[in-house]
This record gives sequence, structure tokens and C-alpha cells, in this order.
Amino acid sequence: MNEIPGWWLGISATFFVVNILVFVGLIFAILKVVKLMEEVKPKVNELSGQVTALVTKVERVVDRVEEVAESVKETVDVVGSRAKGVATSAEIVSTTATRQFEKFSPVVVGIMTTLKLARAVMDFRRGNSSHTEIREQKPHKKGFLGLF
Repeated sequence: MNEIPGWWLGISATFFVVNILVFVGLIFAILKVVKLMEEVKPKVNELSGQVTALVTKVERVVDRVEEVAESVKETVDVVGSRAKGVATSAEIVSTTATRQFEKFSPVVVGIMTTLKLARAVMDFRRGNSSHTEIREQKPHKKGFLGLF
């Protein structure tokens, strides 16, 4: 009554054999992976050291960049304040000069007008003498000593 059928025993035996073969294959694969990990471990450690060195260098560069940025900011603030001071001084000077010019502008206009009048008078005087010079420069007639 409690007998196990033969076909069941055959399937079970096949399963156990396949299971043993798979287990041996997994052990072989694990040994290969362990060997590969032992070969890769020094390379990983070396790369880890290089990455650590690079991170340190990058941190130093970042610190330097922050220092330079702070220095540039301070310089810009100083230059900006000086430029503002210069602009304010120039504005004060121009305002003062404008006020002074407004005070003396009637005198300057009078002097300029006097100079223009003097130049006009001198041009008028030169104009008369230059008119005679132009006559003298005309081609001479052949007459009595060039008078006619």
C-alpha cells in the first residue's frame, strides 16, 4: 500500500543528480568570483586612493576659488566706493564750476563780443588795404611806366 511508484523515484533521482551538478557549478562559479575579487581588490584600493587624492585637490581648489572670489568682492567694493567718491567729487566740481561760470558769464560774453568787434574792425581795415593790394596785383598795362 505504501509503495512509491517507480516513475516517481526516477524523477526524484534525476532531480537530485541535476541539483548536485548545479550545486557543484555554483561552487565553481563562487570560487572564480572570489579569485576575480582578489585580483580586483588592489586595483580598487589604488583607485580609491587616487579618488581620495583628487577629492582633496578639488577641495583645495574650491577653497582657493572661494578665497579669490572673496578677494575680488572686497576689491570691487573698494573700487566701487572710490569710484563713487570720485563721481561725487566730479559732480561737486562741475556744480561749482557751473555756478562760477554763471557769475562770470556776462563778463565772458562781453569780452567775446568785444573781441569779435575788434576782429571785425581789423578785418575791415585789412579789407581796404587788401583791396589796393589786389589792384596792384592786377596785370600791368603797358603804358607810361605801368601807371595806366
